[in-house]
Amino acid sequence: MKRLSGKVALITGAGRKKGIGYACALRLAEEGANVVVADLGAASDGEIYKGGAHVDLEAVAADISATGVQALAVKVDVTDHVSVQQMVDRMKEVFGRLDILVNNAGTTMEPAPLVHTDLEAWRKTIDINLTGTMLCCRAAAPLMMDNEEGGKIINMSSRAAHRGAIWIHAYCASKAGIIGLTRSMALELAPFKICVNALCPGDIDTELKRWGWGKEALIMGKTVEQIAEETAKATPLGRIGTPEDVAAAVAFFASTDADYLTGEILNITGGNGMRPIF
Repeated sequence: MKRLSGKVALITGAGRKKGIGYACALRLAEEGANVVVADLGAASDGEIYKGGAHVDLEAVAADISATGVQALAVKVDVTDHVSVQQMVDRMKEVFGRLDILVNNAGTTMEPAPLVHTDLEAWRKTIDINLTGTMLCCRAAAPLMMDNEEGGKIINMSSRAAHRGAIWIHAYCASKAGIIGLTRSMALELAPFKICVNALCPGDIDTELKRWGWGKEALIMGKTVEQIAEETAKATPLGRIGTPEDVAAAVAFFASTDADYLTGEILNITGGNGMRPIF
């Protein structure tokens, strides 16, 4: 049974086929939802990890359509409130409604010690990860308020919001901010039957994660595969997470199975971070 038949879902940061956004879009489509995939639509400059190019976004939309649902690719800059509103307007023009919003767009800057943190890099990270999430929610919430059955907002935080991570201060701060934003919106939007929850993925095998492992490997004098193997061994479930692991949790929060859950923060870490007592 397809839990999301007739629903419309919007996923930001969905332009990379090896990313979490793509996996979420495909899973929601398989659950029966019509899907809007959004991304920057052009490679970013060298200062930040590049976003998906528009050609990738169109290919993602084609994959979604192949599942038998409707798909729409939209370019968006989540830091620009005009661009965000245009994305929502375009979606409304095509589908007339919105039921599910997955705020997946995010980035991190080049790792740097605190005393060498570039102010512009800090601001850009906060703008994309935290302010971008808020802008998408602000633009999308009125459409969900029009739904008799409300809607579902799923925000992408990170294990780093809880544990921190060396040299990526803006990323950790922005992801912690998403948790606070999620809980405050959950309170405000509950009367409209809009559930707002957040996910905190740990080590998920994406291009962005391997980019980070590459930086770590360079510092530690190891290979990326060595870092990956050590990460898997440190995880109680014995493996690195996949984008599909995250997508499964997104599908749950998007479904009626999660109608009585709001303001919740779910870790997707394979148990990594728990301390054994022996």
